[in-house]
Amino acid sequence: ARVHGTTRRRPLEVFECEERPCLRPIASERFDTPQWARCKVHGDHHIVFGKALYSVPTRWTGTEVEARGDRGLVRIYARGALIKTHPRKPAGGRATDYDDYPKELAPYAMRDPDRMIADAAVLGSSVERFMRELLAGPFPWARLRQAQKLLRLATRHGRETVERACARALAFCLIDVRRVERIVLQGLDRTGVPREPGRSADVVPMSPRFLRPAESFSCKTNPNTLTKDDDNDGDQAVTHRRAQAASPVGDPPDASRPGRARSQDQDD
Repeated sequence: ARVHGTTRRRPLEVFECEERPCLRPIASERFDTPQWARCKVHGDHHIVFGKALYSVPTRWTGTEVEARGDRGLVRIYARGALIKTHPRKPAGGRATDYDDYPKELAPYAMRDPDRMIADAAVLGSSVERFMRELLAGPFPWARLRQAQKLLRLATRHGRETVERACARALAFCLIDVRRVERIVLQGLDRTGVPREPGRSADVVPMSPRFLRPAESFSCKTNPNTLTKDDDNDGDQAVTHRRAQAASPVGDPPDASRPGRARSQDQDD
């Protein structure tokens, strides 16, 4: 809005009067400005770009790559060459090409719980049942790492040991691979399985020293000692003991007062 030193005119006034009528509307979409970032390829074959995950082939694991993202695509470059293209995902999304994984990691990449259950069935019936309960639910891939750990326990300690440990864990309803590992390491798999599922044969009931009698939880009252106040305006009824009735508040009534005299006349 200042006066220009050369034209001696205000630029805003010149724009509104002369330049604005000459402007034309944009014929195409607004230019899609790309975003660039240097990202590291982590051990799970993914990079983090725009708070989303994108897979990269195995040979680039552990290296740094360049990612270019626009509204539609994310292009990943290594040493100036394009190595991967993914559709753009929102924050928290994931774009995975399963061909980027080697074959030995395919079960983990495909999030295939059925494959894990089939591998557990080879180890024993208790291991299979434990694996089914472990991977049950709408999101089985959330426990895939525990499933892999269970299979590694069988490779390390033997299938018979893990079979007995899973049977004991199922008897106590312990669906946790860390508990199974603890059973194996402590040798509890050789102590046998409880006679009833969910209960241990070694459990000894303790004396209920602090157990309150059942009468203390009863809501029944003696009508001879308790009365209810009917005038509660819709609130919960208040219970009063007759033996502990509250005395009236204030000075005692005076016989000389008119009100007292009228009550006596009425009594007469």
